[in-house]
Amino acid sequence: MAKLSISIPDELKGQLDERADAENVPVSHVVTEALKAYFAQGSTPELPPGGGQEIRKIQEYLWDLYLGCDRVRSSTLALHYWAEGQGGLVGIEPESTMKKPPWPKPRPTP
Repeated sequence: MAKLSISIPDELKGQLDERADAENVPVSHVVTEALKAYFAQGSTPELPPGGGQEIRKIQEYLWDLYLGCDRVRSSTLALHYWAEGQGGLVGIEPESTMKKPPWPKPRPTP
């Protein structure tokens, strides 16, 4: 059986605890049943009004974060190889690649 560690808003945690107490079952049972019901729907839930814009902003932020981290990784890798060539103390070699976000980079809005 898999174990998860998640963060949820305090309000939602309160509702989760109340439901588990009311049904006299463990919290993990309530979460398992909720996830089963969610995946049984078979389609993507509708976004609230403006939800698509919020997701786009988050995706843009994560792409910017990825690009910034990749620049730091690339610079650190170059510094590592330079120090190695100088015969200095090098340490652990940084990752040679970094995984990109799984969605296409959003185009700037006009």
